[in-house]
Amino acid sequence: MINPTARFRRKERVTGREIAGESFLIPICGKPVDLDNIFVLNPLAGFIWERLDGEHDLAAIVAAIVGNFEVSSEQAGADAAEFIGQLLQNDLVEEVK
Repeated sequence: MINPTARFRRKERVTGREIAGESFLIPICGKPVDLDNIFVLNPLAGFIWERLDGEHDLAAIVAAIVGNFEVSSEQAGADAAEFIGQLLQNDLVEEVK
């Protein structure tokens, strides 16, 4: 469970790109990009990714999801926490202390 007041920011070694209407996360390394490390984002994940700037806490992100998607607050919170958890596991974001 992620604390609703927790704030996260994207790591500098990861960039987000939109190509032909699809959103991607691409790790930037000193070697050529490994296609196994490119992440394709659905619209909700892309929406969350854009708000991981270290300023918005989880509660604000959940409120924004509810305001922009047809989803309950509970489902928005669960989806956001799951996605952020995946980003943390893949070392793509960090918590702002």
